[in-house]
Amino acid sequence: MQTITVEITNDAALQVLQNLQEKHFIKIRATHDLNSLVLPGEPLTTEDFRNFILNRENGSNMSLKEAKTKWVKKKNQLLKPVK
Repeated sequence: MQTITVEITNDAALQVLQNLQEKHFIKIRATHDLNSLVLPGEPLTTEDFRNFILNRENGSNMSLKEAKTKWVKKKNQLLKPVK
């Protein structure tokens, strides 16, 4: 499971996300306070956060071309009507 914070600026985009929630692909947790403890899991310490960043920097990489190709594929998948 991954948790992300998204600012939605378009009603159509919100509808797409609500459709995904109805299909049980995602959970929408409304919060206006980004420091809220509403998200599951233990908070990271500063040291844990630094280690997380260091591990990601030393992790696998991909070329910009590969990233763009993957994004186009994922974008097309997300833009398909949810049935």
